[in-house]
Amino acid sequence: MLTYLHIRDFALIESLELEPGPGLTVLTGETGAGKSIILAAVELLTGQRARSDLVRAGAEAAVVEAQFAVDPQGAVARRLRDEGIAVEDELVIRRVVGRGGRGQVRVNGALATVGLLAELGPRLISLCGQHAQQELLSPAGHLLLLDDFAGLASRREEVERAVARLRGLLAERERLQEGLARREERRAWLSQAIAELEAAELDPEEAAALKAERRRLVNAEQIATLAQGALEGLYAAEEGSALETLGRVRGLLNELTRLDPGSEALAARLEELYYQLEDLAGELRDYLEGISFDPGRRDWVEARLHQLQRLTRKYGGDVPAALEALEEMRRELAELEAGDQRLEALEAELAQAQAQAVDLARELSRARHQAAEELCRAVEAELAELGLATCRFRVEFTSPAGAALDTPAGPLGGRGLEGVEFHIAPNPGEGFRPLRRIASGGELSRILLALRGLVASRRRAPTQVFDEVDAGIGGATGSQVGRRLARLAAHTQVIVITHLPQIAAFAQRHYSVRKHSREGRTLTRVEPLDQAGRLAELERMLAGPGGGDTARRHARRLLAAAQELAKD
Repeated sequence: MLTYLHIRDFALIESLELEPGPGLTVLTGETGAGKSIILAAVELLTGQRARSDLVRAGAEAAVVEAQFAVDPQGAVARRLRDEGIAVEDELVIRRVVGRGGRGQVRVNGALATVGLLAELGPRLISLCGQHAQQELLSPAGHLLLLDDFAGLASRREEVERAVARLRGLLAERERLQEGLARREERRAWLSQAIAELEAAELDPEEAAALKAERRRLVNAEQIATLAQGALEGLYAAEEGSALETLGRVRGLLNELTRLDPGSEALAARLEELYYQLEDLAGELRDYLEGISFDPGRRDWVEARLHQLQRLTRKYGGDVPAALEALEEMRRELAELEAGDQRLEALEAELAQAQAQAVDLARELSRARHQAAEELCRAVEAELAELGLATCRFRVEFTSPAGAALDTPAGPLGGRGLEGVEFHIAPNPGEGFRPLRRIASGGELSRILLALRGLVASRRRAPTQVFDEVDAGIGGATGSQVGRRLARLAAHTQVIVITHLPQIAAFAQRHYSVRKHSREGRTLTRVEPLDQAGRLAELERMLAGPGGGDTARRHARRLLAAAQELAKD
């Protein structure tokens, strides 16, 4: 149940507080005062999309906060605990809408998502706005109303899940069959590609090594000339080679150490350098002998590099990508080899999934047909109390809406084996025709109230909000609607936005919504009304401002009559 509502900087609302309490709460006011703005703010608490243009001019963000009394063991509390949000018997939702479009959602102080609000919203508040009559004209919503009345929503969801699984398996079978139809062609291509890559014996390091070798082969003559010159300078020159010169110096230092033992360290270092140069000369000789001028090797390296370039360009761009493509092709080829076995197993899964979906849909269908008869009787009884005693109501079953699957039980849609459309016969002697074709505005309002009331009383919905439920009705019929709302409020919290004094007279809490100006700005304000305030507001609703004694007497009679009718 909604126990407190606070709205700040939302459209024309600077700051507004509302404490509906149990029973019937009514909001009244002149057209354009901002009553529907309050409903739009409440819709944000149910996960509706937020528009940044709803932020009041001059403010950075709009804020909507609400406090609900909840059952600690109920579905809402359990769902919040699943999200790690602590909850006992009180739930506080805060939604902030920024001017730049960014927003924030908090549930009991913890950050939450709009998706969570969309999931919790219908379990907290049932909103019946001005567009609800248009929804009632669409057969798509009739099936949902029937299921809600009969408590079949969870069973419908089971069918939806079963049908979704069946559709998924059918799609998989189609993909597999298409793949198998092209299997031989694909398998031949994969086998050829795998053989080509395996024969290439790709190595991620090979290309770099081959490019270095190619560089050496291209410059082999210049490399040999340079190496030969270096070797001659070290060792092989007829006169003045480095080793020859170093040998003479070595003899001089050896003679020096004989005369001065203190120079032995110098001689030892020179000795070490001499042997290092000898080793270097040997390595240089080996390097020179290894230089190849073989044109055949150069051609092979060029061909191998071209092969690697072609393969990598064909299979991924580089050697690692080509090797990864090779592994993927091996896996795909193995799957193609096992395709027949998967198709056989899939057919068995499909048969089982179809049998399960059909069984669930048949059970749901039987329950719907039983509930339809009960709904017809209940709606006609409600309509009789709402001034439509001669109106007859019937539930017609149709083919399921949307794409359906062929099954032994008939076409199977996402919501079962049938669709539903409401038919009425408003007057004696008239045949039944679709509700969407013949119902007037006043009839729609009362049928909508009857259906909503029946569903709410069955589901014990915590809060029912009605906006403009009085469309197209007035006078005595308005009193009948008000009485029905009061009866509904005995089972659940009801909040009504209305222009009819006959409905407002039944309120247990009455708020006036008014528009006023301050410093050149238009603001919406909500005020709770005491007994005197209620009389004044009913007088205004009956005859406009300054209605006089007649309107005042009429207002008193309305209140007294409403109190008497509410007792029945």
